[in-house]
Amino acid sequence: MARIAARPLTAPPDADMYPYSDGKIMAETHLHVDAILYALATLRNWFASHVRVQVGANMFVYYQEGDASKRLTPDLFVVRGLEALPEPSFKIWEAGRPPTFVLEVASPSTENRDRDEKQALYASMGVEEYWRFAPTGFLNDPEGPRVRLAGGVLRGLGYEPLESAADGSIHSEVLGLEIRADEPPETRHLLRFRDPETGQDLLTFGELQEAQIETKNRLREEAARRREAERRQLETENRLRSEAASRREAERAQREATTAKREAEVEIARLRAQVARLQRGQGDGSDSVT
Repeated sequence: MARIAARPLTAPPDADMYPYSDGKIMAETHLHVDAILYALATLRNWFASHVRVQVGANMFVYYQEGDASKRLTPDLFVVRGLEALPEPSFKIWEAGRPPTFVLEVASPSTENRDRDEKQALYASMGVEEYWRFAPTGFLNDPEGPRVRLAGGVLRGLGYEPLESAADGSIHSEVLGLEIRADEPPETRHLLRFRDPETGQDLLTFGELQEAQIETKNRLREEAARRREAERRQLETENRLRSEAASRREAERAQREATTAKREAEVEIARLRAQVARLQRGQGDGSDSVT
């Protein structure tokens, strides 16, 4: 799984005015951390070939120049139209644009703020899509349905909810992907991103490596099976050639035996004829009168 880029060892010139770390932990539980890192790794891997799409996480986003208190820390965000992700913090006035997509992973201590205050701030910043995900349980929306994932597209001063499909997935126009909460118990705290063109879930770099290892192992097994099949085929061909040679030798020996038999029969017939002539000759001599 991809790691979040490390912060620089030397502080930038405006680090005192715009801190890039508050010393707080990334998330409340390992499930929340996994959810963030998994989404980060998946999207970074997917957008690796897109030179003007950047993916970040757990980074200060300053939205008002000159006031360091005007900042948010999205759990995950995507910026379209940016050639490089600014480090160590994201200043909208320097980047020339706000994040395009923001995802907040809900936790008991932040969920109400994510739903109300942060949503309004992201709308005022011009973030096109705002998403919330509950890795455990459901989102705390008293007036809405019990869901684990909710996404909205910016309309005016707020976000219009995006509709979910029958399988619970929601299409993100910004990402060009379908997003859903995973269901298996062991991965239920994770989000899955799906390519609508292929219908296949995206893999993280780590999952791709595992898939490549599995593919290599499968190819090695198939190659070993092919070699074994070729060995057996060669043995069969050699056996068939040996049997064919044995048949040819047997046929040659039979032909030779047949020829020898015919020759013997001819010789016997010749000898019999000779004996008969001799007998006739002796008979003529014995009957003559001198």
